[in-house]
Amino acid sequence: MTNYKITNITNTAGKRDPKFNTTLNIDYVDSMVKKNITVKPGETIFLQINSLPLSVHRLRVKKLISVVEVSNNELKNSLNITKPAVIPPVIEIPEVDENKTESTTRKKSGKKSHEAEVVDSQ
Repeated sequence: MTNYKITNITNTAGKRDPKFNTTLNIDYVDSMVKKNITVKPGETIFLQINSLPLSVHRLRVKKLISVVEVSNNELKNSLNITKPAVIPPVIEIPEVDENKTESTTRKKSGKKSHEAEVVDSQ
């Protein structure tokens, strides 16, 4: 069995191209069962099969996908990279001080305090 890296490259086509950002379907037979894979624009899939199916050849000739044969080591490395690390979310709860009132938390603008100084000095 051979490993293939198939990438949908319709997102790199011209903006006026009728196939710009299209989702592609790849049909193949796996042990007497017909399977279908949907590939979104810019998405990469890995397919392990004896030979490339006709649907892949058609899409490659139309320059809608890129196909690269990869080794088992490259496949393992790329699958390890694509799995995101699970990081637990950190939630910070702000502490509320009940002694503070609304009037002490408000800030006065500099303009009003300046006017107050002028009135006091006269």
